[in-house]
Amino acid sequence: MQSENALSAFEPVPVVVVTEISPERPNDYRLDVFVENEPSATLVAAVRTLAGVHAGENPLVEKLPDDDWVTMSQAGLDPVHAGRFTVHVAADRDQVPKENIGLQIEASRAFGTGHHATTAGCLRALSNVKEPPQNILDLGTGTGLLAIAATKLFPAARVAASDIDPVSIEVGRENLDVNAVREGDDAGSVKLVVADGLDDENLARRAPYDLIFANILAGPLIDMSGSIAGVLAPGGSLILAGLLTDQAGDVLAAYEKAGLTPTDHDPNRGWPILVMTRIS
Repeated sequence: MQSENALSAFEPVPVVVVTEISPERPNDYRLDVFVENEPSATLVAAVRTLAGVHAGENPLVEKLPDDDWVTMSQAGLDPVHAGRFTVHVAADRDQVPKENIGLQIEASRAFGTGHHATTAGCLRALSNVKEPPQNILDLGTGTGLLAIAATKLFPAARVAASDIDPVSIEVGRENLDVNAVREGDDAGSVKLVVADGLDDENLARRAPYDLIFANILAGPLIDMSGSIAGVLAPGGSLILAGLLTDQAGDVLAAYEKAGLTPTDHDPNRGWPILVMTRIS
């Protein structure tokens, strides 16, 4: 999930982890922001804005031991079966059903272990793609999970995976290696790109795409609706995620205004997955 917000202006860019409190309460979440040093007042103010903290409330600021807290927060998770895929850690490799494609994703410093409803929903939507795409973009790739899944399912396709966070691209590279997926420009490989949205010549040169994932946040999805729709090929599919139920209408309207037509809407436990296409 790409985090295009005020925090991206800080150096180094803070690591943001969003945790769903309960599947029955999709509007309730916990936002953890990890920084190397004591946060400045400016950074705390930016976190308040990102989290929608009300006046009079303040984020809890704590000094943590020198541990990889993002990885630790995701450790010990069970395999996830989503559509034609099973996401697992190395120790659970034997739990992949014979009919499923196994994706080994260890707990890491980036978003996208398959355990959040948005990522699992995207895997299910990918499983439903009927016409094999030839050119795929995973925008806001996080761990690279969706790009790897697309390569496994459609080995003849060229895949690009981008993220604003260089750490995500490092993690994605590690996961490509673990899952025996090549990094590169040709068919059956994944091109990893550090990019702010679609503002990158590598991504522009590979367009148009006939399958795009954008598992980000509602605000950036709306802001980038024109540019994302602009690089989707006629007849191509766009899979949108990272939004809440009460945000789906605004996201849908933005992409319809950009010339796309909805083809599927998965409520997905309060984290809807929108699938759209360009008719012409």
